[in-house]
Parts: sequence; C-alpha cells; structure tokens
Amino acid sequence: MNFVEEPKQRVLDEELERRAVEFHGHGGPFMTVGLRMGLYALERLDCKGWFDVSCMVALRWRPPDSCVIDGIQSSTGCTMGKHNIEAVEGDGISATFTSGGGSVTLTLRKEVIDKVRSGLEDEEATRETMGWLGGAAAKELFEVRG
Repeated sequence: MNFVEEPKQRVLDEELERRAVEFHGHGGPFMTVGLRMGLYALERLDCKGWFDVSCMVALRWRPPDSCVIDGIQSSTGCTMGKHNIEAVEGDGISATFTSGGGSVTLTLRKEVIDKVRSGLEDEEATRETMGWLGGAAAKELFEVRG
C-alpha cells in the first residue's frame, strides 16, 4: 500500500480550493466553511491528516449545508471510505475533530450561517462571502471548544 508521507497543508490557497472544487463538483461558501474547519482542526490538534484524525459533523444533512462535509474531507483527508468522518443530523453546523488523545469542536457562529444563507441567491454576494470566509480569523467564524 502507498501512504502519503507529507502532512496535509494547513493553508487555504488556490490549489486546495481547486482540488476541493474538483472533488465536490463546484465551489461554494459552505464548502469553504468545511475547508476552514478542517484546516483549523489540523493546526489545533497538530496532526498529519488522512489517518490520524477523525471527524463527527452535525448539520442539516442536505445541500447546501452538507457541502461542509466535502470541504472537511478535502482539507483533512478524512473520508467516508476510511470511516474516519461521520455526519449526523443536527441544528447549526459543528464538527468535532479527534486526534490522539485530543479533540476540538468547532461550531459555526449563527451570524456566519445567516450571512452565508442570505447571499446564496446572488452570485456576487456569494463570491464576496466566500472571499470573506477564506480570510476571516477563525474566532470570527467559529466557537471553539477543546
């Protein structure tokens, strides 16, 4: 078996976004949220990705909210096939990442969810929101526990 040697990148850049769009089929703000969640979790837990991290996501289990899952898969290497990501129906959007003996729970702030949802019908507003999501500090986006 071949295994990836290098750790997952921890920066949101054009290449990661391109790979995520290729995986998911299109870009969007909820996928960007998932990318940011995964990248922040890898950093907080100081893990390599792919095999040394797992994730439990709670959200509305339908698009566009469920697009968060593909962002997390793209940024962390957690996949349904390896059974190290699981999704359950829930209110809001949160993800608990576990690695080794540590864990971190990231909950998307309600005002961020509202902002993302309010711009979904307008292409320009969606692009602006995605830019903001990509550059905002994690504390602006998430409530963090752990």
